[in-house]
Amino acid sequence: MLIELALRNLARTKVRSVLAIIGIIIGVMAISSIGIFGESLKAVILENFKDVADEVIITPDYTHGYTSIDARTVKKIENLPYAELVIPVKSESALVEHKDRKTYVTVYGMDVKKTKELFELEKGTYKGCLMGSKVAEFFKLRLGSKITVAGKEFRVSGIIKEGARFDINPNYAVILPLRNFDRLFNKDYSMVIVKVEDIDKIEAFKEAVNKVVNRKESKVSVFEMKIIIERIKEVFGKMTLFLMAIAGVSLLVAGISILNIMLMSTIERTKEIGLMRAIGAYRETILKLFLTEALILGLVGSFIGGALSFLGGYSIDMLILKTAKYVLTPSSVLYVILGISFGILTALLSAMYPAWKASKLEPIEALRYE
Repeated sequence: MLIELALRNLARTKVRSVLAIIGIIIGVMAISSIGIFGESLKAVILENFKDVADEVIITPDYTHGYTSIDARTVKKIENLPYAELVIPVKSESALVEHKDRKTYVTVYGMDVKKTKELFELEKGTYKGCLMGSKVAEFFKLRLGSKITVAGKEFRVSGIIKEGARFDINPNYAVILPLRNFDRLFNKDYSMVIVKVEDIDKIEAFKEAVNKVVNRKESKVSVFEMKIIIERIKEVFGKMTLFLMAIAGVSLLVAGISILNIMLMSTIERTKEIGLMRAIGAYRETILKLFLTEALILGLVGSFIGGALSFLGGYSIDMLILKTAKYVLTPSSVLYVILGISFGILTALLSAMYPAWKASKLEPIEALRYE
């Protein structure tokens, strides 16, 4: 009965009802679409680092006067439990030359067999001298090109695919096999990259490092890559909520529109309300009737807005990220549900005062209203 009356009352003010619904649709779309985009952006960035979540970076403890890691310490690390793969890395800044061009870059030395665990090649093979994509672009290198590193000539065997890492920037690097690096520089290891067999074993591995390597004094520092991933998630979560809050202004406007509709309806239907009260309608019935009208507006607008949010999220993702594979993920669906919930809640809250005001009308006064 209440629903039938509510639908009849809304039909009597079609234009205002449609405008209120459109306002809710826009608000829900804005909130949900931005939520979907935020999740997609976070997923795209995290995808670049998904392979390093189980990595631990061991560096010299500079605060205790250590600037490098010696071979004996590396051996201890290799024998530690939970270490699935240990990649010792040496590094040095050196002058690199090719034809009439030259520049300083970071030169890394590491086991050739283990290099493929860290980098993907754009072309070529892992055996020999590997060039970062930006260095290769600067020198206009091709496979087989000859370059000079710190006065020694090498032939390019592979070009690393452009990417990002927190420990080594492959785009601006030259990577040599350890034997070649040692011919150029007399250096100990600058870091050790360790892939732990299970991400849940990272804490246990850190404890093992402290017991074996740092037993007498702190020689090395251990950094977990998963901390950075957690920070990225935290930052993007806050950024998404901030953008959603800005988008929520449109829902506020829709709420004011519903408030206006309900207040106008209260004035226009004063006699009708008085008549209902005179024939025995309770205050609660009037209150429920007005809230039902607002609920219908909220439900229709919110569900249409929620459905269109996927289209909005898809459009934003394709425009900015050039991919839409994250639009239908569970986290994106949650943002749509959140947008729908806010839309319905806004409609109900906006109608609370007009509904309360209508329910407080006295029958005699309402019937005398002109």
